[in-house]
Amino acid sequence: MSQSSEPVVGDAAPQTVRFQFQGDGGEFFRIWIVNLVLSLLTLGIYSAWAKVRTKRYFYGNTELAGDRFDYLASPVAILKGRIIAVVLLGVYTFVSYFFAPMSFFLFILLMLVMPFFVMRAIRFNAVMSSWRGVRFGFGGDLLGAYKVVLLWPLFGLVTLGLGMPYAWYKQNQYLYSHYSYGQTAAATSAVPNDFYRVLFNVIGISVIGGLLLSAVAFMLGESVVALMFAGAGYVALYVLIYAGYQSSYFAAVYNNVQIKGSRLQTDITITGLFAVVLPNTIFTALTLGLYYPWAAVRLARYMQSHLWIEAADLDDFVAAQRDQQNALGDEIGEAFDFGIGI
Repeated sequence: MSQSSEPVVGDAAPQTVRFQFQGDGGEFFRIWIVNLVLSLLTLGIYSAWAKVRTKRYFYGNTELAGDRFDYLASPVAILKGRIIAVVLLGVYTFVSYFFAPMSFFLFILLMLVMPFFVMRAIRFNAVMSSWRGVRFGFGGDLLGAYKVVLLWPLFGLVTLGLGMPYAWYKQNQYLYSHYSYGQTAAATSAVPNDFYRVLFNVIGISVIGGLLLSAVAFMLGESVVALMFAGAGYVALYVLIYAGYQSSYFAAVYNNVQIKGSRLQTDITITGLFAVVLPNTIFTALTLGLYYPWAAVRLARYMQSHLWIEAADLDDFVAAQRDQQNALGDEIGEAFDFGIGI
């Protein structure tokens, strides 16, 4: 992983400040089941409130240096964004059904406005998040959004997937070069090789795991035991591929993010994440989804227990941001969450 040579602010030795997740599966289950029932009874309208309650629970149980994060969004703002999205989808469906020749042009139009929606959604979620009373921010521009939402993913497709890690790299640059905490902008020192490593890990796990699974299945022959093994093996392989991708991508992103000399670090491993996600997957399937709240809490606890900040003087930095932060006013009041992002 590439590392920046930028020194830590000041002469003090950096301190390690770890994230902690304090949530409980049973507690989140009560929130989740109420969200689910009310969303069904209101035909999805309550889902905006459900999203806010869920994010406030996970933000409010994420602790850093003794203080927890806040999610400040209004459910009404989220509902407005979803209404716009549903209307656009309804118009596209109507045109596709009754005026099929026009559907292609409408699809192109929707793709052309998609980067704007993505940019606004990222900005909304940033400014609605805070820690120690200081909001985060996102200053990405519309031109940059067009590049990372349309241009670079298209490049990944036309190169038969070989260019996709470079698209991930450009998306990561767009995100973390424009995020800010208070008035201080973040930066990333990630390079394309960090994201190509993600692709190589996924390919390696897929090929080696697939060959081993096929070899064992061949030796077992066509029996009930072989079929059971094949089914369990493919589930485990899928989870292992997910763990390989997620842990590698997480490392590529968070081992390279810094803000004024303080840097994020993670030591998530493929095996560690696999050991969390595999039982989560099995128990969620066996309980027809009812285990999901415990699975979400277990995953959040693992991810955050392996994430920390190396900072010289975190308290002074936060105090300075609190003093400098301007009121965001109209931008927050007019913001919608379209529920989409990179």
